[in-house]
Amino acid sequence: PVVTMTRDGRLYLNERAVNINELASAVQARFGAGQEVYFRADKGVVWETMAQVVSALGEAKLKVNLVTQPLDAAEQPPKGTR
Repeated sequence: PVVTMTRDGRLYLNERAVNINELASAVQARFGAGQEVYFRADKGVVWETMAQVVSALGEAKLKVNLVTQPLDAAEQPPKGTR
């Protein structure tokens, strides 16, 4: 299962909108207990909001894997300045 958080804080479980208070039970109902969940969020999301989602999933004993993606070429620092 993949949980996605948009810049404005909306949550989706595999492209279906879901409320944070129902997220863990929705994962367990659709995919069974003991699942690993992949969590990705827009880069503009505030960390505290992401932490609430990770906490809610962790409390339900779901393993959370954070998904990242490389920076776009325009966002990368010039070579030699890293």
